Formats: sequence, structure tokens, C-alpha cells
Amino acid sequence: MSNFYSIRRERFLNEEPYVVQTKGRTASIQDYQRSLVEELADAGEFAWHGWNWFIASNKLELLVLNYSAGEPIGELALSFENVLAAQEPSALPHPTQRTEPVFLEELDGYHYAMTLLSLVKLLRHDDLVPRVVALFDVARAENRGKDALYEALLEKLGLPTVHATGMLRFLKAHPLLLKAIEAEPRKRPLFIAEFLKKWYPSMKGTYWHGLHDKVPQSFFGYWAFEAGLVTYLWDIDDSSYRDLPFYPKDLVDYARTHGAVASPDTSASLSAQDGPPVSTRGGEPCPLAGWWFTPAKAGSRRYFKADEVMPVIEGSSYGATFWQWSADQTAPKL
Repeated sequence: MSNFYSIRRERFLNEEPYVVQTKGRTASIQDYQRSLVEELADAGEFAWHGWNWFIASNKLELLVLNYSAGEPIGELALSFENVLAAQEPSALPHPTQRTEPVFLEELDGYHYAMTLLSLVKLLRHDDLVPRVVALFDVARAENRGKDALYEALLEKLGLPTVHATGMLRFLKAHPLLLKAIEAEPRKRPLFIAEFLKKWYPSMKGTYWHGLHDKVPQSFFGYWAFEAGLVTYLWDIDDSSYRDLPFYPKDLVDYARTHGAVASPDTSASLSAQDGPPVSTRGGEPCPLAGWWFTPAKAGSRRYFKADEVMPVIEGSSYGATFWQWSADQTAPKL
């Protein structure tokens, strides 16, 4: 007899839709990855972005689905770097293909940012936090200094912030998390408990709201991951709300009992990937010899030798420096 129902974390997730969904999403990801290699030359101008975004969203939703189904947190942690790498092609600037930034002013975009920021820290991939933030700094002018909660989280994570006191994008539930951060420690659990009670209704309008009832074969779980992130970062006693719906208590417990996870060495895992590494942070050694560029500086495309330190572009309005593998690997004509 299956033990699915004894280990699942999401009360609305049933076994048959989970099995069907896991197989279907995995097969679809493989099909789209194959299309990027075999069919891109004959596809339309929007195909590259659309196919990469399909892969990215399905890989992230599969990770959340597996958390909902009760997969061990350690296994989820091992898969996170691959999930994050899939998010980068369609969002970060590309020298030849059309990409689209993620905007936090949209509810789906805001939830996406909160989810990735929470998962990267709660799964203890501390070294990958700047790569997550870089996804949203592509639209820096639109995304930064517009939401006090987002900036407070970045500050607590040790990253540069933009002053945004008193400003919040979504006023139905998330102000309660900001109140929890600003409150005296003994009152913080009260605000997070209230946030958890209001969270799901406040997310009406997202593409996934109501899936458990309307389209159960696409349902991957309802989780207010940001409540777990605030709980962990501010070391809040969650005993009074840890069993409330939508609270990712197992992730918080994992973060509190595990040190940072070393992300897989990019150069060592190239053979298992579908291509070269997507991006490498400035100041780190080049994982693969070839031509790279960074959106932090115009005309930056250049050749790096393997293990050559990739420079940081100081004073760039783009923010953190991330070097990206160039689709054009030919040397410039003299």
C-alpha cells in the first residue's frame, strides 16, 4: 500500500494527479530542451524565450510539487541549483535572443520572487542568493525601492538595499510580515499567524489560485514560503503557528538544523548539463573556456580561459556582476 498520504505535506494534493503530473512535466521539459537544440533555427522569434520559460516554470513547479508530496528536504536542496539555472536564460539579458524581465509590481511576479528568495535561503544555498536577486535586478528601476518588505529581506540577507520605508506593493496580507519584522520579538508570532490566515485569499488573481479544485492535474501546492523565510531570518518562535495551513514548517526546521549547502561545482557537472553554464558571478573563476559577456557593461563580450577570475564591474547601474555564456563563440573579425 502506498504511503503517499502519510508523508504528503500538502493536504489538497492527491496521489494520482501527483504521479501523472510528475511524469508529464518531466517528459515535457525534455521535449522542450530537445526543441531548443534541434528546432530553434526554424522557429519563430519568440520561441527561444517561450521554450526556456516553459522549462523554467515547470522545473520550479516540480520542486514545489515534490515538497508538497513529502520528498526529503535534502534531496530538494540538491536539485535547487539546477532549478535556479533554468530560470536565468529567459530573464537575464541575452546578446541575440529576446528575454523578458520579471516585474514585482505584478502579483505573479511578486510571488515568484518571494518563492525563489525563500527557497534559496531555506534550502541553505547561501552562495546562490545573489543569483536569485540578479533575476529581479534586470528591471532594477521598476523593482527596487518600491517594496519595503522585499528590501528588508535583502538587507537581512546582507545585500545592498534601496530605501523604501512605508511602501508595499500588496496591501492585503504582506504588510503583516513587515509588522512582524518591526515588532518586538514576543509579538512577532501574532503577526505571522495573521498573515498565514490572510495569505491565500490575498493571492487571488495569480495563475495558480484555485488549481486544487479547478485543475487538480496541474496543482503543485499552496505555500507561503515567505512566512518561513521571515521566521528563519528573524529567529521567530513558530510553535504557535507552525501547524497552520500554508506554512512550510519542514523547510524552516531544515534551515535551522543544517548549514549552508555547497552548490555543485559547475565545471565538474558540465557533462550532465544540456549545455555550458548559464552564468558565473564576478570574482569567481571561469568554469569553461570561451566567450562570455555581462549585462553590467556594454560591449563586454570577451574570451576567458578556464579558471581565469572573471572581473567585477564596479559602479554599474545593473547591480551585481554576472558573466553569461555567449551564444556566439566565434572570435571577432579584425
